[in-house]
Amino acid sequence: MNSTSINSKTPSSLNGVTWFPVRSRKDVNLEVERLKFEGITSIRLGIDCAKFNTKKGLRWYDWLVPTLAESFHLELCFDNFSFAPEGTHSKRHSLSEIVEHFIIKHGQHFNEVELWRNPAKRANEEICENIYSEDVVFTATWAKRLGKKVSLGGIQTVDFEWITKLISCQFLSTVDYLKIDKETEDDWSTNTRFYERTLRSLFEAKGVKTQIKTSEIPMRNLLTSGREIAC
Repeated sequence: MNSTSINSKTPSSLNGVTWFPVRSRKDVNLEVERLKFEGITSIRLGIDCAKFNTKKGLRWYDWLVPTLAESFHLELCFDNFSFAPEGTHSKRHSLSEIVEHFIIKHGQHFNEVELWRNPAKRANEEICENIYSEDVVFTATWAKRLGKKVSLGGIQTVDFEWITKLISCQFLSTVDYLKIDKETEDDWSTNTRFYERTLRSLFEAKGVKTQIKTSEIPMRNLLTSGREIAC
């Protein structure tokens, strides 16, 4: 899933995901004041897992989350190393460890986490026989155990077999929302309405209570220009 670069001075909806790259705290404080002036009260905050796995990134998020929580209702969205360079294997902390860190240290600031599948796994790996060995499934289970609502985000048509596997093993009882991605796959976006109807019918037939949502508004990427600055 790719983010859309938006100039920090350009008004746009916050129904997408908001990204704050590691930069000056002063820049963030100015952006917070601008968003408050626009009447924004809720932010879906993107967490770049690869950036978190740096000393600078960890300090940044430990400052950013409570800072934003002073002014906005937060939902945290974890990209599961979606933005990490291809071939990168140095992950000091796994997805589950990163999510656990945020829940344990900052859990009072948010009630819901959204988890994405890693695109590389979607493209190159067969569905695990033991579905709970997949990192996003294990992490969702752990986040639910730690008291948070859980969403699976960025779901695409190619995930249909994976979703049916989740249904058969009754994993979706852990998941509050399934969010179908309509914004990044133009090749099949015209078919997502049929895909959504199919999933709804399947959920009804199997007694699955997970709610299905769709995302149509591009993700919001703030403070993208200029070099990164240590916080």
